[in-house]
Amino acid sequence: MEDWKKQLNSHFEEQKQSKKENREKQEALRADAKKFINKSVLPAFEELKGELKNHKRECLIDAKKDWAALMVKKNKKKEFVYEVNLTSEAGGVQASKSVYMPNEKGKLKLGVEGRIRNPHNALRPDKIGKGDIIADFLEDYKQATRVK
Repeated sequence: MEDWKKQLNSHFEEQKQSKKENREKQEALRADAKKFINKSVLPAFEELKGELKNHKRECLIDAKKDWAALMVKKNKKKEFVYEVNLTSEAGGVQASKSVYMPNEKGKLKLGVEGRIRNPHNALRPDKIGKGDIIADFLEDYKQATRVK
């Protein structure tokens, strides 16, 4: 008759272990996200900011733990915004982009959302480097600001 107590104890031990494993997994995902933002995204944005300044563009960088954006202004008017977004999926952290481009009236509208182009065609941040972010930014920026 005491067997049910062992089963109940076993059940709660399993729950405690699962909770601990989930917490450790979430901490690892947060660490991966922070590393990607600080080692790849922000250095890419800083390099772009410096170069764009040489072409009379003002750039503002904003970042949070799972998101970073580079806003480009020309003559104090928003010209282009490039965002890197991180999401936690079952397989780990995934990176994507959102690009805001000017419409006919000059207002910024969401133009492109999706994958950051890289040689591995991967969504995983460990496969996306600073150079991949710069190249992807440049491709979208040139498209958005091309004289029509």
